[in-house]
Parts: sequence; structure tokens; C-alpha cells
Amino acid sequence: MPLVISEDPPLAKLIQRYINGDSRACEQLLSYREYRQRVIRIAHKQTRGHTISWEDAAQTAHEKVFQALKKRDFCPERGDFLPWAGTVAKFAIIDLMRKEKQKYCRSLDEHIPGTDILLSDTVADDFNLSDAVERTDLVFQVKKAIAALDQQYPKRGYLLMWQGKVQGKTYTQVATDLGITQSAVSKRWKELTARIADKFGLLPDGDNKPEDKGKQGQKNRQARSKLNW
Repeated sequence: MPLVISEDPPLAKLIQRYINGDSRACEQLLSYREYRQRVIRIAHKQTRGHTISWEDAAQTAHEKVFQALKKRDFCPERGDFLPWAGTVAKFAIIDLMRKEKQKYCRSLDEHIPGTDILLSDTVADDFNLSDAVERTDLVFQVKKAIAALDQQYPKRGYLLMWQGKVQGKTYTQVATDLGITQSAVSKRWKELTARIADKFGLLPDGDNKPEDKGKQGQKNRQARSKLNW
């Protein structure tokens, strides 16, 4: 039996069926190869350098175009389907990214758990969204890791040292709080830094791939910046 390769129905026929009220034509228009390729290109371009994946952006675009088709917003007399769908998809993705940015900007106004420090105080004034989101997540992860280490090594006072740092205390003040010497605080802080680096997989590893070293170095610097006294 010869192999039969299914092809998209001609776009003009799909549009005519859409005009005639065929509900299945909407779904087939969204499955049209040229349409999907166009949306993927738009999603890749619009999400470049942002935390939102192009797959999520494309899915949002498909949903918005489908809703617009269902509402009969597309009018063939005013232009071709592909440019119209591309415009709808582009603005749907822009709107998605705007809402995501607003959500994370609001989260930066929250306090780091267990402290009175705002998350916005941990990022530079000239941050971009992707850096802010990554660093905000890192703050939470570091705080969580320190709390776990404090339970694992209750006599080392790791959590109290961390809280002292975010409160702006000096080595002398933290040493007084813990009832130890300043040199002991310095030594324990280096211990904590090393344990955090190990927990995040940031210590040197001969098995690391060359292409991973740049990302690993960046994460290492960020993690250490959270622990710098």
C-alpha cells in the first residue's frame, strides 16, 4: 500500500468554511502549518532574554487567536488570515509578559522570610526582569538551605549569623549574640559559605562540561554575594 502523506487543506478553503460557520474550521486554522510556524517565530523573538518560555508564550497566543476566531473577530475583507493571526499572537504574548513582570515586581515588595528586609533591597536599581526573578528565587533558596543547615548543625548558629547579616550587624555584634569570638564567627561564616556552595553544586568539579562553567560561575558569584559580609 502506498504511503499517504496528509497535508493541510488549502487555506482559502479553511477560511471559506470559517465564513460559512463551520466550527471545526477554527481548530483546523490553528493547526495550519504556516500559522503555527509564524506563532513559534513570534514566541521565540518576544521571549528572548525573559523567564517565560517560548512554549508557554505560544500556547497563550494560540488560545487568544482561538478565542478571537470563536468571536468572529477575523474578517477576510480586512486582510489575510496569517498577518491578522500573527498580530493577535504578538499582542497576546506582550500582554502575558507585562502581567508576569507586574507579578514579580509586586513580589519584590515582600519581605524575605524571617527578616524585615525587602526582596527589592537585594537587587540592583538597574536590574532587568530575568535577573531580578533569578536573584529573588536565589534568595529564597539560600534562606531555605541555611535553615536546613541550621537544623543539621544546631550548635553552629548558622541561622543567627544569617539573620545578623541581613540586619546589618557586625562580626562583633554577632559574636556577642552567639557567645563566641569574632574569629569563630569568621570561621563559621566561611563554613556556611562552603556548605551553601556545596549544596548548590557550585564547588569545582572535574566532570563539569565546558559550556556549563560560565553559568556555574555566575551562580557561584550570585550565591556568594548573598553570603558576603
